[in-house]
Amino acid sequence: MSGKRYSILAFLFCFFSIEVVFAQTVPDRIEFAGMQLLLTKKAKARVQADVDMIKKSAAYFQQKVDRANLFFPVIEKVFAEEGFPSEFKYLALQESSLVSDAVSSSHAVGYWQFKKESAVEVGVKVDHRVDERMNIYASSRGAAKYLKRNQAVLNNWIYTLLSYNMGLGGVRSQVNNEYVGAQQMEIDEDMHWYVFRFLAHKIAYEGMVGNAHHSSLHLVAYKLTEQKKLEDIAKDAGLNEQLVLDYNKWCLHKEVPGDKEYTVILPVPVADRQQYISKYEMGTSPSVKTPIIITQEPVHGTVIDKQGVAYTAIDEVADWSKAPMRVSINRVKAVRVAAGDNIHNITLKTGISKEGFLRFNEITVSHSLIPGNYYYLQLKRMKALVPFHTVKKGESIWSIAQHYGIKQGAILSKNRMNKHEALKEGRVLWLRDKRPKDVAVEYKKIEEVKPVEEKPVIIVPANDKPIPVITESLPKDDERFIYHIVKQGETMFGISRSYYVPSDSILHWNALPDYSIKTGQHLIVGRKIKVPVTHIVKQGETLYKIAQLYKIDVSDLLKNNNKTEASIKIGEELIISP
Repeated sequence: MSGKRYSILAFLFCFFSIEVVFAQTVPDRIEFAGMQLLLTKKAKARVQADVDMIKKSAAYFQQKVDRANLFFPVIEKVFAEEGFPSEFKYLALQESSLVSDAVSSSHAVGYWQFKKESAVEVGVKVDHRVDERMNIYASSRGAAKYLKRNQAVLNNWIYTLLSYNMGLGGVRSQVNNEYVGAQQMEIDEDMHWYVFRFLAHKIAYEGMVGNAHHSSLHLVAYKLTEQKKLEDIAKDAGLNEQLVLDYNKWCLHKEVPGDKEYTVILPVPVADRQQYISKYEMGTSPSVKTPIIITQEPVHGTVIDKQGVAYTAIDEVADWSKAPMRVSINRVKAVRVAAGDNIHNITLKTGISKEGFLRFNEITVSHSLIPGNYYYLQLKRMKALVPFHTVKKGESIWSIAQHYGIKQGAILSKNRMNKHEALKEGRVLWLRDKRPKDVAVEYKKIEEVKPVEEKPVIIVPANDKPIPVITESLPKDDERFIYHIVKQGETMFGISRSYYVPSDSILHWNALPDYSIKTGQHLIVGRKIKVPVTHIVKQGETLYKIAQLYKIDVSDLLKNNNKTEASIKIGEELIISP
């Protein structure tokens, strides 16, 4: 009897444990593809019902998580190459559960459930030899192209999402013109069920996938332009033949044709993935190469990760101006972002998932990476290496958290602050220990540093055209350049990060012999440039209407875009002013 009682208690414990693990509440606000979606109470209930349904079976849910961890890195890579929002990857889970040979009642096939006509239209090949709808690379690229085309017409990612179910013609009846081009949108109970289902998949899986890759396999892209049997490919690569066949069901006769370039999927052991990537995948896409490490000199505190990449402990580097691309801050790995980097390519370069990158840096998908700043590749810590920090003008909890490699929540908790509390200049923040209740908040006066008089210096920039002599009045009189007056405690590297320029450029522009600077010194830190103004053509727009919108002549618009006639097309990017 006691054994039965134990079994019943064990069963109940497991049952309720599962319920606790998988319970998840839908938020009032959801970010999707750069849009803010505000859910009404009834809409939230609809999404919640779908989330609960998705998580009803713990075993089936985990099975889909495993598939997502295997296939999402591939989809993310393809979407990054296409410049397409990564969040649409959850649509593949919704459409096919990431089963390659899934077939719907309407004869839609593959990961993205394409019908033959739609697939061929976006370059996914379907004939008697191959069906690329079952190829994760080819079908994901096709899905991105299809949805990008619809977005050019609809100019709203939610309506574009819905067009995948209803078609471009069918979705028009659902479009509210108020939300065309909008960055914020209210989702109410009248929204189509397909959108509710997608949002449920996004919410249910985004916190579960991306924490780690698949436990045993990694998918490598092997681009092939010659005819070759899959069994020979498996043999040459030293892989299990049946596994290669299972992941390449798109080859209907177990053979890759030689009529064009195809991507063969190689399911390789996780432990050997770098070896296979180097042999079969490296060089096929320049965007996935590892960032250059600025210095190869051994530095105390350098850590080598499993892939052989060095991370220098930046807290132990005497000269921050010579800090390398990859560093360890507060014992957390980080990488410095260069101009032109975005979330898509930085995750490809570093090999982590987009969700992980966003979570590690406590940012959203709409965040624009700041060139020169470090971004983390691991979770930040709960304590900093230094005990205190005095808030400077323009700083935020996020910027301070990024600087010290500590979580924002930890800073708030240690200083007994709520997340809506204003951060005042001069406040002393506790970063290692929690401020005791009986210790008042401390403020320090931030002294303004008066500039000291400098001797005139002749600057020779990279193009060898002389810049005027720097005098005390030059920062006010010459509007071509951006100037900075060095404050107490500032370093050349810190200033370069603030202005998003390399420290070597500042060194050269100011004809400095080394990275030493002093309080009050005037530095040229950049040139002022005009940013081009552009416009994406929307449905119904004409060149004349666009010229009126920006109050310019049609002739100037034609000239700026090297056009001789007034023909434009939907989705075209026009230069309004160079």
